[in-house]
Amino acid sequence: MRHLFPGLEKFKAYLNTAGLGLMPVTVLKAVNEFLLEVINYKEGINAVEELDPMYLKPVQREAAKLLGVKRDNVTFSIQTTDGLKRALQALKPRKGMKIVSFDLEFPTISAIVKSYAKLHGLKVEVVENENGLYTPEIVEKVIDDETFAVVYSDVQWITGQRMPKEIAEVAKEHGAWVIVDAVQSLGALKVDLRNVDVLVAGGEKWLLNPNTGSGIMYLSNEFLDECEPVIGLLNTKPPMPWSDWWGDKDKDLWELLPLRRDARVLDHGTPPYLSIVALGASLELINSLGVERIERHDLKLAEKVREWAQERGFEVLGNSQIVLIRTGLGFEKEKEAVTRLKEEGVVVSLRGAKGIYGIRVSPHLYNTEEDVEVLIEAFSNLLV
Repeated sequence: MRHLFPGLEKFKAYLNTAGLGLMPVTVLKAVNEFLLEVINYKEGINAVEELDPMYLKPVQREAAKLLGVKRDNVTFSIQTTDGLKRALQALKPRKGMKIVSFDLEFPTISAIVKSYAKLHGLKVEVVENENGLYTPEIVEKVIDDETFAVVYSDVQWITGQRMPKEIAEVAKEHGAWVIVDAVQSLGALKVDLRNVDVLVAGGEKWLLNPNTGSGIMYLSNEFLDECEPVIGLLNTKPPMPWSDWWGDKDKDLWELLPLRRDARVLDHGTPPYLSIVALGASLELINSLGVERIERHDLKLAEKVREWAQERGFEVLGNSQIVLIRTGLGFEKEKEAVTRLKEEGVVVSLRGAKGIYGIRVSPHLYNTEEDVEVLIEAFSNLLV
């Protein structure tokens, strides 16, 4: 397994997938093959009727397999932000309703939620954390029948908390849309899509697809029935194949074509085939291993980190594959520790907001127990 990730050779222990995942060499092979076909102008390379079955639909199938859904409920985005924006833009809230999110969310979510609320005249309700965590009881107090949508991360980027499933349950009881950022879980954990309307995950972390601009979107049947997206041509269905439609002498270019009714209704122009091909190679690897197996592996390594930290008397947050260690030594000391660990070839990260901070450790499928031992030894030496 580790031989597929040449990036590992640069480090003694790379434990920072929550910051950026490492890319397997299989992605390079898939992208090279695709670009060679483009350069050599392979037959069909300029027609979506040919490109989709060759390059897009196989990756749709891999994404659907990972999510445990039908292919028609899956499409692609440019990392996470693009997908969240497209989903929200396709929904039409009533002025005065509210949108709920959480105070430690990644700034992508806070920026999108605030700007969307301003555009549509919505109130923003931000749920405050309790010592870095959120409980079902906190959430139940703020979600009501005037809630238009609840937008949150499946796993929190700072603390590593996997958010309570009750959030989605309560939201749906009140008729609210549930929109989930899964960039810190998909590829490492089996996601629960019950009561979820939209789930988006960029490929750059646990999906092993950094710097390609790739991303996955899941859209529920209810969302597909009710959404009203902007029409962007290729999310429509022409009365004939596109290759014939382009040359049709009688078409009216100002007559709107009917929208697709699958997840690709949120597509606008030509799909980013290069990013999709790159993502497909990573998804094939993840699916070949099985997400359940990956989850067991990642959680086992995270628990090893968690147990050591607790034995040292540190406070630990997170119940996922992401562990936040709070040494109690203060921000500057922890910042220095992360820097010194990096100098020794051990990569973790310092993350924080609103006074909640710590050293974040995030192992993935290419890590081993030896990597955790390297971290423990290096960390212990810093504290002597």
